[in-house]
Amino acid sequence: MDKNNIAIAYALTFLSECYWPSVAALFFYLRYFSFAQIATLWAIQMATSIILEVPTGALADVVGRKVTIVASFVIGAISLLIFPFTSTFSVFVGLEMLKGLANALYSGSMEALVYDGLKEKGQEADYPRVTAHIETINWASWAISAVGGGYLFALHHQSPWLIQGVMFVVAAVLATKLVEPQLDSTKVKLAEAWRQNWRGFQELFGSSRTTRITLQLVVVGAGYIIASNILGASQAREYGMGATGTGWIFGVGCLLSVLAARMFGYWRAKWGEQRLVVVTAAMMLTSFLIARYVGVVAGVGLILLRIASSSTFRNSRSVIVNAWISSQNRATALSTLSLLTQAPYVLLAPLLGLVIDKTSPNQFAWWLGVGIVTCLGITIVFGGRQKIATIHL
Repeated sequence: MDKNNIAIAYALTFLSECYWPSVAALFFYLRYFSFAQIATLWAIQMATSIILEVPTGALADVVGRKVTIVASFVIGAISLLIFPFTSTFSVFVGLEMLKGLANALYSGSMEALVYDGLKEKGQEADYPRVTAHIETINWASWAISAVGGGYLFALHHQSPWLIQGVMFVVAAVLATKLVEPQLDSTKVKLAEAWRQNWRGFQELFGSSRTTRITLQLVVVGAGYIIASNILGASQAREYGMGATGTGWIFGVGCLLSVLAARMFGYWRAKWGEQRLVVVTAAMMLTSFLIARYVGVVAGVGLILLRIASSSTFRNSRSVIVNAWISSQNRATALSTLSLLTQAPYVLLAPLLGLVIDKTSPNQFAWWLGVGIVTCLGITIVFGGRQKIATIHL
């Protein structure tokens, strides 16, 4: 692969993941809307990305990954540069849909371009090293933008989106310098892509054992998704934090998550991935169930605990599921698992936001914890003690 492609991939990762509005978005939206409306807007973005994932993947195979990457940044820049100059709910719906389209166009295209470029040169063995660098850039970018975005919002509430929009314009221009690999790749038809998704679904639910494990992982994963989308920042706000303080919480949380990811190999060798899932699930549930009973310092600590444990949960989940998934359906099965994990938030977002509006973020966290414990209990009761022991949840 052209070394410039690798360097450009690293640069594009920073430009896309150093997302200055990440923390500021909640505080911006609260100027105009309720939590129910905000949760709905973010669910619309997520749903758009999910629905368009397969069609945009097929499009990338036909027109080329470089074209879809450039298009994703152009569309993303348009939505970002319009965003801070409107206050109308219907306009925000359209902008969130544009963001979802941009995410779908980018998702998988960069990864596929990097891998195919290495494969073209017979350098597939370098792929884990390259992806490790990209993952490090991801986490560093998130930490920087979480902290910096809070300060930018405090200085001028429109600046995070304007700066991010300019960065996306730069990224679109830079992406035109990518070199498309000339491998004779298979062109995927939409009908076949949907059939492949169904095969991935069957991999996850192919037996009573894998069904139970999948459902338990989806329930816990959905808790992390809900927390990261609507709960974490709203809890920080309830504790009296503004955009700047919330940014610091998420920035430090990202750094702790990086450290936890670095320790995963050691922890897995010592305790195993199944116990790690139990431990991280317990951490998440603790952060939900006792948040309403603690003060600011302990509450912030619980948010940090939840963020820090998220990478360990995702890594453990990946190891557990990959142990039974066949190679030919691996990518689609993992994508299906991700879709199922996001589905509860997408489907229930207005209701979740309404509960926060009617009660408080920490009261909602308690109800969320109770709901997750109940769902896990149902899988245990209906699964049977002997078989469910494979996952210990």
